[in-house]
Amino acid sequence: MRAIFFLILGGGLFPATGALQAQNTPVPPAQHLAITGSHRLRITYDCSFVWPRGGGYSAVFYLPIPQDTGAQHIEHFSSNLKGEIQTDDDTPPHRLLTATLHHDRGDDRDVHWRIEVTGTFQTRQLVDGPPPTSDPIVPPGPGEYLGTSESINWNDDRFQSWLDSSGLRRQPGETAVRYGARVYAYFRENGSYTYPPDTAWVASAICRGLNTDCGGFSLVFVAACRANKIPARLLVGQWFKTRELSDGTLDLTGRQAHVIAEFFDPQIGWIPEDISSTLLRIPGPPNLNYFGRDPGYFFAWHVDTDFHLDVPRKSDAHVQWIQNPSFWFTENADDACDSLSHHWTLETLQ
Repeated sequence: MRAIFFLILGGGLFPATGALQAQNTPVPPAQHLAITGSHRLRITYDCSFVWPRGGGYSAVFYLPIPQDTGAQHIEHFSSNLKGEIQTDDDTPPHRLLTATLHHDRGDDRDVHWRIEVTGTFQTRQLVDGPPPTSDPIVPPGPGEYLGTSESINWNDDRFQSWLDSSGLRRQPGETAVRYGARVYAYFRENGSYTYPPDTAWVASAICRGLNTDCGGFSLVFVAACRANKIPARLLVGQWFKTRELSDGTLDLTGRQAHVIAEFFDPQIGWIPEDISSTLLRIPGPPNLNYFGRDPGYFFAWHVDTDFHLDVPRKSDAHVQWIQNPSFWFTENADDACDSLSHHWTLETLQ
């Protein structure tokens, strides 16, 4: 028989076990990310260039290996340029495919390579109420997506001062999602989309004027979250230019370099934000609100920024982001760079 003990409070009887259970019962989330659509796509990425005349040139090729994000789930990645996988010291680390190409006298001058990525891309929307299922939310590892870097320099005195003057310190008891929405609202009221941006892509330089582009806004958003101990990350890649045809299928043509951000709420998971699309008045969600809405048409080459690469003619080169496969040549090869081209095709899979 189960024993039940009672506490006597003000003349009333209350079961002690029930009181303890009530205190330990987790509060259900007030919001969740609803998956409103899903597209399985194959991205075929063709790139080429022409070696300069003569021989003896070499080039080093770097390509981020795409990883899963909140809405992007990679099934397959391949490249016909064979190399080695490098992992850097970031937390979490970037993984890059690195290959070295040589051009000797008499070799074919035309270089072509193909990359293929297959994955599922989800359309998500932040809605009120607890999630309908109890799928586990996997948190970032210790220290992941909280650090500083050359671009996400939230520990800089100028950035810290801006957090104070803008009122963007996290308030006691403020959830991550409420804080993220407050930063987004501040950007919407005080920011202006400008390309090229007024300053370099560095959070401490951008935050005062907020006259910047998608990369700049994403840097400041991520820096503000991290400064307030909320894991956050940039997603750097390409935005599919899409339109829905009369039969309901998608016409996936064209692409646009783009950067968005995600931040983590323990009860919701990774939440997307794209203030640039709001400021540019890109058609889509009601009231042009791209907070907590993921259209599912964004492909991220990599997460976060600030690579350090040993490229020809420069060791430990700082590269902020890689939105196309990148080449560095051992000699001055302007002609080859001028001929560099990128083209991709998208195919909807069953």
